[in-house]
Amino acid sequence: MKHITFKVIFGFCFFCLNPVFSQSFPEKVQQFFEEYRNETPPEKVYLQLDKHTYTLGEDVWFSAFLVAGSYQVPSPLSQTLYVDLFDGDGLLLEQKIIRLEKGRGNGDFTLPSFGKPGNYQIKAYTAWMRNSGEEFFFEGGFSVIDGAGGSFLPKMTINAIESSGGKATYRTELLAIDKSGNPLAGKALQMKVFGGDEEVHSQDLLLNEEGIVSFSFSIPEKPYPSQHVELIYLENENYSVSQKIRLPYSFNLADIQFLPEGGNWVVSKKSNIAFRAIAPDGNPLSIQGTIAGTDISFESNFAGLGKFEITPDKQDYQAEISHPVSGQKRTINLPKASTDGLALQVINNPAASYLTAFIQGVSDANSLLLVSQTRGLINYMIEGKLTNGVWGVRIPKENLISGINQITVLTSEGTPLAERLIFIRKEENELKLDVNSNSSLSPREKIKLEITNQSAGNQVSGSFSVSIVDAEQVSDESEVYGTIYSHLLLSSDLKGQIHQPGYYFQNQDESTLEALDLVMLTHGWRRFTWDQIAKNEQGEINYFIERGINIEGQISDQEDTRKGLSGGKITAMVGNGIEIVTTEFGSNGRFIIRDLDYQDSASVTLTAVDNRLKNFVDIKVTQPEAVFTGTSGNYSTEIKWPENLAATYEERALMRRMNEDPDILDLEGVTVEAQTFKKEDEEVQKIYGPGDVSIDPEKIPGSVGFTNVFQLIQGRVSGVKVFVSGLDVSVQIRGVGSINAGTGPLYLLDNIPVDANTLLQVNPRDVASVDVFKDPARAAIFGAQGANGVIAVYTKRGSGFTPSVGGTLVTTYGGYSVAKEFYQPNYDEKGTSTALNDKRATIFWKPILEIGEDGKANLEYFNTDVAKKHLIFIEGIDEEGRIGRVARILE
Repeated sequence: MKHITFKVIFGFCFFCLNPVFSQSFPEKVQQFFEEYRNETPPEKVYLQLDKHTYTLGEDVWFSAFLVAGSYQVPSPLSQTLYVDLFDGDGLLLEQKIIRLEKGRGNGDFTLPSFGKPGNYQIKAYTAWMRNSGEEFFFEGGFSVIDGAGGSFLPKMTINAIESSGGKATYRTELLAIDKSGNPLAGKALQMKVFGGDEEVHSQDLLLNEEGIVSFSFSIPEKPYPSQHVELIYLENENYSVSQKIRLPYSFNLADIQFLPEGGNWVVSKKSNIAFRAIAPDGNPLSIQGTIAGTDISFESNFAGLGKFEITPDKQDYQAEISHPVSGQKRTINLPKASTDGLALQVINNPAASYLTAFIQGVSDANSLLLVSQTRGLINYMIEGKLTNGVWGVRIPKENLISGINQITVLTSEGTPLAERLIFIRKEENELKLDVNSNSSLSPREKIKLEITNQSAGNQVSGSFSVSIVDAEQVSDESEVYGTIYSHLLLSSDLKGQIHQPGYYFQNQDESTLEALDLVMLTHGWRRFTWDQIAKNEQGEINYFIERGINIEGQISDQEDTRKGLSGGKITAMVGNGIEIVTTEFGSNGRFIIRDLDYQDSASVTLTAVDNRLKNFVDIKVTQPEAVFTGTSGNYSTEIKWPENLAATYEERALMRRMNEDPDILDLEGVTVEAQTFKKEDEEVQKIYGPGDVSIDPEKIPGSVGFTNVFQLIQGRVSGVKVFVSGLDVSVQIRGVGSINAGTGPLYLLDNIPVDANTLLQVNPRDVASVDVFKDPARAAIFGAQGANGVIAVYTKRGSGFTPSVGGTLVTTYGGYSVAKEFYQPNYDEKGTSTALNDKRATIFWKPILEIGEDGKANLEYFNTDVAKKHLIFIEGIDEEGRIGRVARILE
């Protein structure tokens, strides 16, 4: 295990200990948190995207901020970041491996031009973060529309949900229009309902002359991880368009919790009871209700949260709850009020210089301990006891840092009795960013910006990212998706999904602060438990800090001799000597070559020499297992169609293609050969010749996480739609079906005709290439069977791959992803590229902007032909962990 000391970096923590208090548990608390900060400091990552709405085929630009420790300074630990992209169904599309320097890095994804619209998701993490669990990874998202679509825009309204006999019945109305608002009069639709990946219902629908149909359907009443309706419309007789809409759950499946402040409430003591209502997929529910036998009523806010005040005169209470949309009702028992025990109330008056913790009730403990900590940094710890059933503590705010503060009351032996989370935001410790410009927003005008950065009135340095978008095409959705503030200070330290996390940082209004406090009352802390602290259990370290690309593998005895390996050395040479690294292996033959630093896929030559067997050994490289092969789908209740963004789709796509590398401009005209293929072997294997499109799995980052070969095709070939649901596969190839409509394409596995289910059994890692034949003339060689196109899969075994020879293996291994350069036109110069219509949605993107000690930076960029209002986002951090953000409209 690597031991990392953060004492110099983070300084020291503040304690307020009673000098006469000498029990052992406070010493254990101090020891645990000191080791936690110095030995296993957690990392967090945040990604800023250039925007949150895209069209298919666009580039998604991201800037990464990795922080570590209690003060969340730019991480000096990991230098390797993994960023995974998932489509709306939760399918892993691609993985980027980003090289970090001083906690900063950047990259991009190119959305598939012929993929699926929907709510895409992003996860980002380091290997070191995996020790804390996947729930601590960064999770973000954005919406994707088909800019060339718009022929089918359905709106589904659920009028009622009824529950009976284990079934949920939906009374529904559907309106279907096109992008011009015209109803799809008299058109037929097919509807499928999915619970997770399982199809639970299907039926045909016929729209009336107004494009409306009313219908009902029933599905099993189960808590599926996600639940959605897929509506399929035949754009023409050969090609269909589908839209997916989130289906609300039966109210019976809602998780509704009533949570007393501090964890307990006591008979005859005033208490605050918070509540939270969420569906099985984590989305909030609106509820309203009353407490039986009282005059107390309540209702939830936009996030499904709320609270009420009560002084119980008995132990048992019930809540009568209804759902305002479906009308369903439920009765839920509140947690029992205690006749003894402690109740904790914390008052955070913004105008006061301290927090007040008010403990009341009955306790057998002679002495109590209150501990206040933020991210493992103890800011206050004091002994006390109840006097006449009451104990009050004031915690100076000057001791606190921004973020979630955990206040816990324990016995002197370390048994927790009550706990409360309080959010602290100290604006004086934040960066104050500002941006100004005197430029006019005329078409193609050069815009000049001045950015300033201060802290406590002083100019300071920092590292930032800048995104500028056309405000008429792209709206500010940071409230929904979150910001650097909401992730690093809030959602990364709490259990459960935070709905619209950016909302809580839009201002410091009383209503916003009250909503944020409801989050504190209803979401638990999740980094460690007090039982761990009492036992000083820091947790297992199964994943180590990565500072480069690691290659793992196995060396084995080539002749399978009785004595076997004795151990030796293995050398890795990257490319033609880009990097040469030697390490040792033991008698078990396992090896790991650490911290290689190279970009893109490179040829790696591995040479092993055993002390006994010399070079009579075989080498096998272990391909890294993907952390995620998929995730739960994410569906919206309404189809998103930003008209202004869709209207510029063709011009933006043309400008993007004209400024891309010509070698990758037309993917359909390129057949990529793996470096390990021998030309003559490939020609022998592909007896029908290459297809119109040839796909090399090794050139698809993240394909290591694919579970079937059809994922290699999805979204990567124009005019080809792939639908996979369980063991059902459907492939549609636009253009060829008109020859012999009604059947799917011909499937080949190493030149032998097979069915789709056979291809589903093929491991994607064993695939050398996939060829797609779309042109009817080229598919004619297959006869009538190929009239609907051909999908040809060729395996590595079929293409003559050979193992290592003489203790040497030459293989291709992925390195760090190469970030593309954001295209910025220069209208001071005239040329072919500047003759195009400029309707870019993202006008300017700078993923890493370093501001020096003078606290100033100047930027220049050119306006588009159409943008009249610019939306500017700047986010960043300084070396002390202070974060800052500014969003500004320029018009």
